[in-house]
Amino acid sequence: MKTTNFLLAAMMLGLSVSGGTQLVLAETIDGENSVDVIINGTIGKLDNTDPDTNIPEGSDEWINVTVDTATAFHTTTASAHKNIESADYSIVNNSGRGVAVTLNKMEGTPKYVDTLTINAKGNGLVATPAATNLIESNALVDLTSAPVWMRLANKDGRLNIATDAASAYANSAKFNYTGTTTASLPTDVNENAATENYTLTLKFTSIQKDGTTLGVTP
Repeated sequence: MKTTNFLLAAMMLGLSVSGGTQLVLAETIDGENSVDVIINGTIGKLDNTDPDTNIPEGSDEWINVTVDTATAFHTTTASAHKNIESADYSIVNNSGRGVAVTLNKMEGTPKYVDTLTINAKGNGLVATPAATNLIESNALVDLTSAPVWMRLANKDGRLNIATDAASAYANSAKFNYTGTTTASLPTDVNENAATENYTLTLKFTSIQKDGTTLGVTP
């Protein structure tokens, strides 16, 4: 029995390096009243950019996203300040797992904005994100029950870690804003710009290595 336990320990220590592939071994205890269980712990942040890192599937520890968080929109002179547009902004998944992005919450007080839509684009995306209104009829849209807006592959372009080829899908996308203003604008709109400030909250959910399961399985 002791020899068996020693071999199990050697195998686990040899194959389970800090942050390495998770190894699950089982032993049947038959006719004896004890067993030694090897515990391999890691203290400190694991490398969530490595797909083989031993992090529980669906854990927030897999989240590693770079996103432009200071964004802006403006009206155009050509449209007499009726149309809203913006520059393109970036979102990149650096993780060893895919990530699902949800438009979680919009805060602010619309004054002269009648509609504001967030749009996303990119080559090789898992699916084309739907253009989604953040403001409609001069009022904030309730995003509480909003579905997943965007799925990004892992840093290597894989969604299903086992079966997808590298660069099968995009791990990055661009997003921007379009919209319209209200019928009544300030009389000095051509001389002075009025500001409206909002906060959009994005929610990130890790996609498990099967490429479909979101978050931690209950």
